[in-house]
Amino acid sequence: MTEYKIELLKIFIQNHLYIKQLNIPNVRDNNTMQIKTFSLFSKICIAVIVSIVVSQNIAAQKVHTSYLWHMDQPVYWADKSKDKPDSKQFVEESHRLKMSGGNMYPGSAVAHPTNDLQEIFSKDDRVQAYQFVPRNAINSIRDLPNAGAQLSISAGLLENMQSLGAKNQWGYTPGWMNAYKEAIGWKTSGNFPRLDVVSFTYDHALSPLVSERTLIKQIKAHQYVSNKYYGYNSKGYWPAECAFSERIIKALVSCGVEWSVIPNSHLARTLADYVHPYNINGNSDAPNRADRVTVNGVNWYDGMQDGRGSHLAAPYCYQAHKAQYIDPATGTAYKIDVVPMCNFISYIDGYGTHGTSEISANIEPYSNTEHPSLVLMAHDGDNAWGGGSSYYNESVPGFTHAAAGAGYEPTTIQQFLSNHPVPANDIVHVEDGAWVNADSDWGHPQFINWLWPLYSKNNYRFDPNGWTEDARNWAVVTATENFVTMAEDLEGGNLRTAYIADGGAEATNAEKAWHFYFGGLNSGFMYYGKAEDMEVKASLTGNIAIDYAKKVITANSGTDNTAPSVFIPQRFPYNPGGYAFGPITGYKKTAMSSDFHVWTFAYDVSGLSSVTLKYRLDADGENPLNSTQNETYAGGTEVAAWLDIAMTRRAMTPDPTTDAELNFFIQPEAKADLCYAEIAGLKDKLVDYYVEAVDTKGNVFRSPIQHVYVESGDGQTPTGGDVTWTPTAPTSAETITITCKNATATSKLHWGVNGTVGAWTLPNAVYQPAGTSVLSGAVETPFTQVNGVWQVVLGPFNNPAQAVTKINFVIKHSDSSWDNNGGSDYLINVSAVATDNPTGTNISKSLSANEVYTFATSDFAFTSPKGNSFKGIKIMSLPVAGSLTLNGSNVTVNQVVTAISELTYTAATGSSSFTYKIADSADLLSDATYTASFTVTDPTVTAITVSFKRPADWGTTPVYLWAWNNGGNLFASWPGVPMTEGSNSWFSYTFDKSVTSVNVIFSKNANPQSVDITGVTQTTCYEYDAPNGNKFSVKTSACETTAVKNIASVQQISIYPQPVKSHFTVTLPNTGSAGDYRLSMYDMSGNAVKTELFTGQTAVIRCENLRRGVYVVRIMSCDGREVYGGKVVK
Repeated sequence: MTEYKIELLKIFIQNHLYIKQLNIPNVRDNNTMQIKTFSLFSKICIAVIVSIVVSQNIAAQKVHTSYLWHMDQPVYWADKSKDKPDSKQFVEESHRLKMSGGNMYPGSAVAHPTNDLQEIFSKDDRVQAYQFVPRNAINSIRDLPNAGAQLSISAGLLENMQSLGAKNQWGYTPGWMNAYKEAIGWKTSGNFPRLDVVSFTYDHALSPLVSERTLIKQIKAHQYVSNKYYGYNSKGYWPAECAFSERIIKALVSCGVEWSVIPNSHLARTLADYVHPYNINGNSDAPNRADRVTVNGVNWYDGMQDGRGSHLAAPYCYQAHKAQYIDPATGTAYKIDVVPMCNFISYIDGYGTHGTSEISANIEPYSNTEHPSLVLMAHDGDNAWGGGSSYYNESVPGFTHAAAGAGYEPTTIQQFLSNHPVPANDIVHVEDGAWVNADSDWGHPQFINWLWPLYSKNNYRFDPNGWTEDARNWAVVTATENFVTMAEDLEGGNLRTAYIADGGAEATNAEKAWHFYFGGLNSGFMYYGKAEDMEVKASLTGNIAIDYAKKVITANSGTDNTAPSVFIPQRFPYNPGGYAFGPITGYKKTAMSSDFHVWTFAYDVSGLSSVTLKYRLDADGENPLNSTQNETYAGGTEVAAWLDIAMTRRAMTPDPTTDAELNFFIQPEAKADLCYAEIAGLKDKLVDYYVEAVDTKGNVFRSPIQHVYVESGDGQTPTGGDVTWTPTAPTSAETITITCKNATATSKLHWGVNGTVGAWTLPNAVYQPAGTSVLSGAVETPFTQVNGVWQVVLGPFNNPAQAVTKINFVIKHSDSSWDNNGGSDYLINVSAVATDNPTGTNISKSLSANEVYTFATSDFAFTSPKGNSFKGIKIMSLPVAGSLTLNGSNVTVNQVVTAISELTYTAATGSSSFTYKIADSADLLSDATYTASFTVTDPTVTAITVSFKRPADWGTTPVYLWAWNNGGNLFASWPGVPMTEGSNSWFSYTFDKSVTSVNVIFSKNANPQSVDITGVTQTTCYEYDAPNGNKFSVKTSACETTAVKNIASVQQISIYPQPVKSHFTVTLPNTGSAGDYRLSMYDMSGNAVKTELFTGQTAVIRCENLRRGVYVVRIMSCDGREVYGGKVVK
């Protein structure tokens, strides 16, 4: 390269002198906003440098880079157009109608759509991104021979822009498409477009969740609209949300698609040496073994940004491969190239500037020239930082030229595949799933953020009585599709794509039905949940589609050649017999039952005759890529015969009527049935399954074949050998011994009972062994050494004071050393058991000091399963205060008392209790030990009041109090309750007289907080003392006499629109106050992300700089009298 460096220096000097003589000014593109300008000299030098580098290295490059920018705005309100009969409204008309009193419906008090369409479409960055800034970005890298990008843009957005551009509205012009057309015309060295506008779905439909017929119609309609405005159709495909499944490949091939982008995490998760990280780098369920291949990734690294994590292998996850789908009926293989996008680097690129360090450290060292790597950065091109002017005008040229300077080749996907064709035998398996960017989905293989499963949080089993908005609307979509496809079949099946896309009076009724059916398919309507008017969009468009379809069906009465419509079957749990992890379990590694349900929706216009779950077992537990027997209905020697289970079929649970966030003012004309069946009794088996539905006319639909490996777990087996318990499956009548091999004298069992997602319940005091300490949300019991083994003995858990079905625990060895079972916590399931022994009840009485209570047989609520009579009670422990006597004499432990009417308790000045068992006439004792508790009130005893002086730098935020004692937490949730404000910044709280000892924490609404203040037994006042780690210590102080202020109770808050984009409006209850308020926003980790002051009852809050996600909003009046709370989805 020496001679090239010398030649480059000569050219550099010559051009420098020439430019100085010409004194040519900087050049600025009139279409570019705030673009960094380069002198002609600089551009010439860059071109010369790049030409030398390219001429020497292009044939030997191991790493290539490219972009994909994704853009979408849905058809927000796809009701019938008033301007164009038999077609739907686009944004200009919807906004005009909404603003003029139109788009009103019975049952709704507002015009629709509820979204602020002007704010959405007129945002400067979007106006530029949708019309020309990507073209400018491409222009800034045209000095590189193959540099370019891919762009996916929904047809819904294209038609929305056309409606605005035709009227020169909100910054859109009639020539809105021309800049893109120009960039498409710029070619790479292989004569491929530098801006490749790839195929997509018309309405941002989620490809793996719609039917094959619907997907084909959506893609072809998009291709028609793309060609209408850009004069171009690509060979590539971007699936919405990068949500891919191999079962969509046949549809892609039929639409002329040759390659599709996929998330590289769903290549990584199939590899034989992939180890699932049960943490932020693996925020969803582990891959099922049915998706595992024999290839190893070898070179693994973790990439994580803002909670989006991936565990990736290079170069495998950066190489283009082939994937295939086997038609289960014919055995025909359909193949395409799959191009992985990098989840990790894509997210970085979409949220800020970056260099090539991740590539040079984690990808380049393992890449090769024979099968080079492509680092594809794919993200939204119209949202967040990645949709802004700085991104297109600065980041794109900056990174692209840095990549070229590092020896990488910026390219387009089509150019890359032309230069580096994928070998025909490089067939890989791609796991189902989307990119990891979607909140609360994180790339889950069942696309849970667009289809939240129906399950019980108590036992993590399928719940047919469950209801989610997503599932409900898929039931509506499934039924609508059957009407639409039946109308198409009755019209002969040769529908015209142009009329499906455009609608209009000249379209046939079946074409019109498809046109409106499309309007409910945008995946954003599922993604954002209870926001805006999304709950009715599928019903709005579905009802119109059904009306048109019925015209065809009625005209052909009695004819039905259309098979039932069946939603792609789902299963729960996803990993039967294995573990679940992620949002479904509150991010706790949780053991799952090996029994699992398959569930779906099914509908037929003529009615369903049967819906059957078919499943079969694989012979050796493997499904190799070089065999298709697991993929076809016919099968072969590698699989067993199909087994049938008739699926339960029923209407889905009715829509909720008490949820203020939902208003189903448009009810669907049709809704599919919920169908489900359980496969039970299998362990360590690979299972193939599908659903067959038959209508009353004999038409049959069979769903694609899916696979699941059933592991051997039973939902409660502990992992590892350090922690064990006996019996392993205890009943409520048994004691449980928990042992820990590596425990020490400082180890404690940190435990609770009846745990649900994110919370345990405190065990009743009757279940707490001696030495147990009560904490916030759990108790801690020290380990004791018995015969050289460290152990804790619990139970039996049969006291009527609290039914226990689960024991949840971790082990605390020290403040910095915990055993939490790999993130899943330990779980012991406790089964209820019936015995022949008698039962009774606990006793609770309130007495005055020195009052005598005489017992009666009825106090003990005796029952006997054997019909025996009551004999008495056996004393198990004595009260620590007061006296328990029988006919004047003190009773003793283990004494059996039969003369109950002679048993008395004399109260002292403090509360106390004793325990006992019930005895019957056959000398059988109760399994449970019961407690007689006496709360003693003393007129001379005063209630405990704690006070704290608010530090000056806390502003107007009230002081919050958290409190607990041996009976558990005194308040429902952290940080507790606001204390009552007095004078001179003092805040106070008075406990009930029954609270004789209490532990407290003072805080500024959770942060900062004081250290634990324990053992408070009398009225005490405290002040801030000094920092103590991330907390602060307190000191006692003389109490002041305070005048108490009245604080209003918490009231409801209105926040709209939902989800928000750049701003939202807050409306407080009409209290008549015109005072000042402080609004704070917190992310889901509790971090404050925004604070703002406002005056009055309504405020508009800007939030364009916040990232997507869910935020908690708290508003407090500056005088501390009013507190409000709410939630924002951005």
